[in-house]
Amino acid sequence: MSREISATDQKLLSAGGLAGLLFCGVAIHGILTRPAFDLQRHAVSNLSLGEQGWTMVTAFIGSGALVLLCAVGLAHILTEGRGRRALPILVGIYGLGLIIAGIFPPPVCCGFPAGTPEDLQPVMTTSAILHSVGFMVAFSSLIIAAFVAAARLKGGWSTLSLAAGLAMPLLVGLGMGGVVAPGIAFFAAAIIGWAWLGSIVLPLADGSAHGLGDAAPSLQ
Repeated sequence: MSREISATDQKLLSAGGLAGLLFCGVAIHGILTRPAFDLQRHAVSNLSLGEQGWTMVTAFIGSGALVLLCAVGLAHILTEGRGRRALPILVGIYGLGLIIAGIFPPPVCCGFPAGTPEDLQPVMTTSAILHSVGFMVAFSSLIIAAFVAAARLKGGWSTLSLAAGLAMPLLVGLGMGGVVAPGIAFFAAAIIGWAWLGSIVLPLADGSAHGLGDAAPSLQ
């Protein structure tokens, strides 16, 4: 027998939507205002560098912490069905990857921050390697989470999750292959990931049913 989602779990789930707004909002502000930053040449994570870099660091760590809270909410409401354990764990790993990427900054390179030589290539220090690990852990877990949700959901929600799960690695691959500017490709993948996560958890937080959980009366 199903039960209603508690107010506490609603707040935990809402944290997932808030995380996306925090990350994307800070990133877009940095893209538009930071001197010498060019999304065609620099990844959004490079906004963690320089005098104003603390804002992007805060976005990484803060959004990661909010995603961890969201994962706790998912663990509370998913008590039955396919992916009931995997989905909260994968979302939690996504949050952990974001925190790692925020704690360890990427390398200075390619004219950013302002004053950096244009021809300076990135040096893969320990910090840079750990940042890359955090990035890959975050994206990989979110992609797998989208496929897990696609297997659990039905109809349009399943299609939405499947599309997100396919689009994210495609964009990352295009960026890594140089087909699309890496900064643009990675940020587009991030936006898709955040939009997907919000579209899945916010209806649950609002008490709407779309088939993900089994906690609300109509979510069986």
